[in-house]
Amino acid sequence: MTTPADRFAALPLRERKRARLRVALWQALRERVEHTAFADIPVRELAAAAEVSEPTFFAHFGSKTDLLAYHICMWRIGTVLAADGAPDGVDFIRRFFDETARSIIAGPRMWFEITAEVARGGGVCAVLDISAAERLLVFDDPRALDVTLTPQAELFRRHLAPSPEPGAAVTGLLAGFYGVPLALGADRLDDLRDAYRTLVDRYTTAAVT
Repeated sequence: MTTPADRFAALPLRERKRARLRVALWQALRERVEHTAFADIPVRELAAAAEVSEPTFFAHFGSKTDLLAYHICMWRIGTVLAADGAPDGVDFIRRFFDETARSIIAGPRMWFEITAEVARGGGVCAVLDISAAERLLVFDDPRALDVTLTPQAELFRRHLAPSPEPGAAVTGLLAGFYGVPLALGADRLDDLRDAYRTLVDRYTTAAVT
């Protein structure tokens, strides 16, 4: 039986090296952002953590903001995988929010930095091309190869079907996705899962009834 590790090893060396480098830069950011403000993390420090030069960093990511966008894409793949046991529809959305709550609680500073960049219009929600090598390296799960990265609004809209007019529900879910953690604040994130469930129930019930 072919394992994800076998599939990764079978990829061309250039693809594997590129994947390892990009993932190393991403992991360096994740480690630092929980105790240092994103704006205060120098690119040279991220590059040094991955044992590459600053020009090499910029050969893979145009800016630190692009690295945040990369994090969102990786987060979305992982969240979709975690929700994959649920059937399509509202159950999927509920599990998606549950997994989001878990990831925010595990790394709140990263999430708040992303929210700030979204508010500034920094383009961090761009859908990036995440290679097969990167997916296999990070998730060690062949299902990751099949996760299609789409804008979050589109993901919610698809799982609200066959609701004839899901627009208001999608808007409400997106607003709550960012707004609920901000309203709770860092000191009350233990309540996030329950607050998210209340949000999802409110908007999905209205959309599918």
